[in-house]
Amino acid sequence: MARQAVLWLLAIGVSHYQQPSLQLRFADSDARAIAGAFQQQRGGPLYTDVQTRVLTNTEVTRESILDAMKNFLGQAGPDDVAAIFLAGHGVQEYSTGSYYFLPYAATADNLVSTGLRMSDFDEMLRVVRRRVRGIVVLLDTCHAGALQVSAGARLPPPELASSLSAGEGFFLLAATRSGEVSEENPGLGHGVFTHAVLDGLDGAADSDHDGIVSTSELFGYVARAVPRLTDQHQHPYPRVEGTDLPLAALGPGSRSPAAPSELERVGQVELTAPTSAPRTLDVNAIAVLEFHNLRGDPQRDWMGNALRVAFNTELSKVTALRVYAPELIDRAVGTSGAGHLATAQQLGIGKLVTGSFQILGDTIRIDAQILDTATGTHEGSDSVEGNVNEFFDLEKRLVLSMLHRLRVRVSASEGQSIEQDTNTDVDAYRLLLQSEGLLRGATPSPSIAAPQPTPNEPADRRSQRDRWTPFAALGPATAYAQEPPGDASAAVRAFLEEYRHALEAKDLAKLATLYVSFPDEQREIVRAYLDNADRLAVAIADVTLQPQGTEVVASFKRSDQFVDHKTGRSVRLEVRLTKVLRYENGTWRIAP
Repeated sequence: MARQAVLWLLAIGVSHYQQPSLQLRFADSDARAIAGAFQQQRGGPLYTDVQTRVLTNTEVTRESILDAMKNFLGQAGPDDVAAIFLAGHGVQEYSTGSYYFLPYAATADNLVSTGLRMSDFDEMLRVVRRRVRGIVVLLDTCHAGALQVSAGARLPPPELASSLSAGEGFFLLAATRSGEVSEENPGLGHGVFTHAVLDGLDGAADSDHDGIVSTSELFGYVARAVPRLTDQHQHPYPRVEGTDLPLAALGPGSRSPAAPSELERVGQVELTAPTSAPRTLDVNAIAVLEFHNLRGDPQRDWMGNALRVAFNTELSKVTALRVYAPELIDRAVGTSGAGHLATAQQLGIGKLVTGSFQILGDTIRIDAQILDTATGTHEGSDSVEGNVNEFFDLEKRLVLSMLHRLRVRVSASEGQSIEQDTNTDVDAYRLLLQSEGLLRGATPSPSIAAPQPTPNEPADRRSQRDRWTPFAALGPATAYAQEPPGDASAAVRAFLEEYRHALEAKDLAKLATLYVSFPDEQREIVRAYLDNADRLAVAIADVTLQPQGTEVVASFKRSDQFVDHKTGRSVRLEVRLTKVLRYENGTWRIAP
């Protein structure tokens, strides 16, 4: 950062509202405390000066916020950093679909005329962002106060936060995830989120002990501290675009991160550290987690799993990556009893990809984030938005963006393979995933005790040989009466050909014999998919085999082509699948 940089902070907090039911306790004092913490950076190694403007309670109007962004933050230069702290209530007005931050005078009757519409806030934010080196937004807009305004419900910060346009040098941390409330703690004298931010800026977030708190360190610290302080009721939501930004330099009286604060002592759930010594993390080993449905519409929940499977399928095409199968990651979590982050650390996985989506009318917005498992911090994110019918095009654009942010080398052929039109129908894709048990409620949950995850090996390495290297299980392997033959590769491949042929022939009776159990519910789901697929052709490629005791983990790409029975249109679908094959009674079968 340039030595002549200036930090510009706009801090806004509304505790006392004109409408009595909206009163909060600490939003105004939180804004003043954040301003005080940043003012300590004046004349330090990062900033020659710190300029602050604080608006609280009756000072907070739609006009005063936009004016401060335009005329105060608008003075910042290209070497400067701008920061905005926003604390108060946020809601969605369902008749218009617009998101609002509530200034002092906002009521149920005048929300549209007095509330700050987030699209207006975003427009001004983009103007400021073009002028500065970086912009940091701390968004605390969901509290436990009564939000009986308009016909809408409380707006979760991730939904409000994700409505803001991102860009290089954009760093946002919202106080909670969807459906949560941001707690105010009288014992701390602040909202819990603000208390954690202040503690982090005071030195507790300096994880590398270099005397500088960066945005990634601060965001990671707050993300770990807030759940501990709230008994896991509140989880901050980050969005990060661009290279990590040095944010605060520590003075001689700052807290040492080696000395645990009350944040580390509250709560019993370990969020980042594994229960035993982790493997060396492989930065090219990656796993994809489910994408969260921010609007909470259960009819759309399946898209979170669909995005996960689609991301996994596309990322598995890149030679430089070792992509772990989602089915086996979930099984490992079930075996270890730990969360996804701790499990990833144990398995040596360096990066996690996660995200969220929301649908309003015919428009879908998808956000993806990269999580560094070593530190628990977010390294980068991006979002795409378009018509729901563009689901696969949007997903592919986001995959390519994540690969760029992972700094992974993608060959021309790999890029073309990702970009090509491999999935052409959202409804058919849903049926396919249901038939394979990859959507909740379609088949029994896969998150049960099972073998340790096996990476989906990239295609051109898979084509050379099968991988039969033993590895240690997370849990004890079940003993069966028969052991598989020593070299089972040919037999397993022959079994997969039986599976492919049964699908293509739509032979449910034969297909049932290939599973350890094939319940009626699964049979009907498979029947629905096959009945809709006229002139079905199924191909299986890029097979990777991995033994686990008396079982074999088979990962492969399945490609289906058919004519949709309802529409008469040609459909192409592609998905990477991972199945556990069990050797019983002299033959292989697909385990539940």
